[in-house]
Order: sequence, then structure tokens, then C-alpha cells
Amino acid sequence: MKSIAIYNNKGGCGKSTSVINLAYEFSANNKVLVIDTDGQSNTSRFFADDPKNGLERVLLGESEELNAESTRYDNISIITATAAINNAVGTFGGFSEKKQVQIAESIVNANGEYDYVIVDLPPAMNVVTEHIVGACDFVFVPVELGTFSIQGIPKVTSVIAKCKAQFGGAFINKFDKKNSADITLLKTFAEFLGNKALTTAIPYSKVIKNSISYKTTAREYMGWTNAGKAFGQLADEIGERIGE
Repeated sequence: MKSIAIYNNKGGCGKSTSVINLAYEFSANNKVLVIDTDGQSNTSRFFADDPKNGLERVLLGESEELNAESTRYDNISIITATAAINNAVGTFGGFSEKKQVQIAESIVNANGEYDYVIVDLPPAMNVVTEHIVGACDFVFVPVELGTFSIQGIPKVTSVIAKCKAQFGGAFINKFDKKNSADITLLKTFAEFLGNKALTTAIPYSKVIKNSISYKTTAREYMGWTNAGKAFGQLADEIGERIGE
């Protein structure tokens, strides 16, 4: 089993969209568990029509059983989150360090039932997400091109290091190939990160934006387009990096 966290400390960089589409791509030949830790619940609402409290009860110590829900995709299950997860942070933080680690590892490991576990994280770290990130094998960072975004990557990687997690690399979201500034910044991104810069850039496209609106993945919506294929290419690259 491989566990992957998708994290950036900035909102709007496509974390949930990336989790949704990567889960779909990996599920073609694998059993995938998606874990939503964001109280905004965007990923939960995509996969589950009526998300129920799943993660919160475990974080509160009320249950040791994970309530993974089935989805409309045969090989994808999800542990949902609602706004109630924000209320669980204080209680979780009151547990001993040992218990916090045990709970986080039990959530991520999921009894070894899955080939991939993909975690959607909120933009702000807290004691819950720190321990869940620490329990994951790798962390990948989606980045929307911009000078400040690139300059902010060391801060993101320092948070990952603090969680004692392995930084797998960063990838570009919403790349506009018609924008000369994006082309220049893409080169800067690659030079800045070296071998930690993934070569796949997810394009800025109505295909991806509209697919989420219609509650489908980019591959399902218009899989013959470059945008429809992009997350498949990203999944392949991540798979190679984590030793699939």
C-alpha cells in the first residue's frame, strides 16, 4: 500500500481537484481509499451524495472503526469529512502524543485493504493534519504558477519536514500555455525545484473546471483532450516516483 498526501498552504491551487482525478486514474487497476480531512468537504461531496461524519468520530476517540463509504466508482472508497472536523481538532490535541500517532496511523493504514490511500488536506496545518501527513509515505504539492507561489515552496516543504514526511515533489496546476508569463515561470519552477519538479503540468482548461461542476472526472468528461489525459500522465509520473 502507498499513501499519498496532497498539500499546499495556499487555497485555490487545485488540491481537491487533483485528489479526485488522481484517485480515479489510480483506480483503473487498484483499490483506492480517499481520505478527506478538509472541513470544506469538497472531495467528500464529489464522491458521496450526502457525506456523513466519518473521520470525526475516530479523531474524537469515539470509535476505532473507520467508516469508509463506497462510491459510484467500484474501486474507490472515501472517508468523508464535514465541518464538524474543525470541532475535533481541540479534543484530538488533548490526547497524548502516542495516542495521536496511533489514531493517525490507523486512519492512513486502513488495515491494508487498499493499494493507494490519497489524502486531501486543508490549506492550514493543525495537529490533526500534521499527524496524518506524518503517517503518509509521500506528500505531493500542487502549485499554481506565480512568483510568490514558487518562492513560498520552501515554507511548504519545511512544514512537510516538520511532520517527518517525505516530499515527493511538486506539480503545476492551471498551466496556461498561451501565457508567456506561465512559460517563463514554468522554467523558473523547474530550475528552483530541480528533480523535485514533476514534468507533468495540468493545463488551465474548461474541461477540468466543467468536469467538476458536472461531478465527473476530467477523463470521464472529455478523455480524448489533452486536459482529459493530463491527470493520467500525472498519476503515471507519481507512480514512478513512489516506486509503484
